[in-house]
Amino acid sequence: MSIGNVSGVNAYKIAQNLLEKKAGEASSSGEASGTSGGGFADMVSNAAKDGLQSVKNAEKVSMDALSGQASLADVVTAVNSADMALKTVVAVRDKVIGAYQDIIKMPI
Repeated sequence: MSIGNVSGVNAYKIAQNLLEKKAGEASSSGEASGTSGGGFADMVSNAAKDGLQSVKNAEKVSMDALSGQASLADVVTAVNSADMALKTVVAVRDKVIGAYQDIIKMPI
């Protein structure tokens, strides 16, 4: 395994841990407040949960392929879905950070 692959695997693990942490925080804060509205926070929380579920599904299909229970096409489809979900979560995060920075720069 090359150094580039190792850093990619580490980045993947870090992203997965962040998604799990954020999904856990969002679900616990939503349950504690008793809100069921369809606000922005709920949308972001649902996107994070969907992204995490896609990553978990890709891992399961990959493990199934290693044991001979899934085809290569299934693995490619699952990994591509997880990749798109992760890219979407990162893009939303970047937009939220950019909007926050724009708000901070506004004069009072």
